[in-house]
Formats: sequence, C-alpha cells, structure tokens
Amino acid sequence: MNVTEIKKIFHPVELIEIHGTPPAEELSNSLGPYHELSNQRDVILAWINGLGLLIFLMYLIYHMISKIRGNEKNVQLNNYGIGLSLLGLISYSIVFIDYCTDTLAHETRVRWIRKHQTLYRSIISSSNSVSLLYHWLFNWRYVKSTFRLPVLK
Repeated sequence: MNVTEIKKIFHPVELIEIHGTPPAEELSNSLGPYHELSNQRDVILAWINGLGLLIFLMYLIYHMISKIRGNEKNVQLNNYGIGLSLLGLISYSIVFIDYCTDTLAHETRVRWIRKHQTLYRSIISSSNSVSLLYHWLFNWRYVKSTFRLPVLK
C-alpha cells in the first residue's frame, strides 16, 4: 500500500476538496475501507462495553446476595458497593445499547438521532455524568481508605 492509497482510506474528504467531486464509484471505493474500519471499531467497543456491563451486573449481584444473607460486617460499605455497581451498570448499559444499535441497525439509529437530537444528547451526557460520578466516588473511597493506613517505617 502506498501513500496515496493510505490517504484515500483515511482522508477521503480532503481528497474530494483537492481534486473536485469524484465519480460515485471512486468515492465509494475511497470511503469503503473507512466504513469497514469504523464498523469493526464499533463491534469491538460493543464487546468491551458488554463485558463491562456483565462485570457490573456480577458486582451488583454479589453485593445484593451479601446484603440478603447479612454476612457483611460493614453495612455502609455494602450499600456503597450496591450504589457504585448500579452507577456502573447504568453507564455501561447506555453505552452498550448505543454501540449495539449502531452496529446492528445503523440506518434506523441515524434516522432516530436526527429526529430526537436533544433526547439523544441528554441520554449520552447523562451516561457520561454517571460514569464520572462513579469514578469520582470510587476514587474518593479508595483515597479515603488509603489515608487510614498506618505509616510505613
């Protein structure tokens, strides 16, 4: 693959601006590999987010069983774990559903987003906010417990 082929794959819009409007066949040839790469990325991210969803679901089930059995010594920590796992579960659910619909029904998703732009943006921004809140609370608890450790000599 030479430099011009790489440019066609990764910068098709710049090539259109430089050389004028190409024929439809040339345009589809230059955009095809880019769309394949984008689809592969979406499939990989859907798998990763699906695994994250399952991890948080497992974490939630673990803390719920522990709460039901009553064998957790620190009840506040158990409630905190349930809250954290719910935050992670919500965040990963939204992102997982978004990537899955983009991978499986791309055209339908694009039409829905065009009709409901404000709703889509608010859903994605709420997912990002929940994710930030999860990471902030998780790190806060970790740092707080780290400061309680005895100083090493």
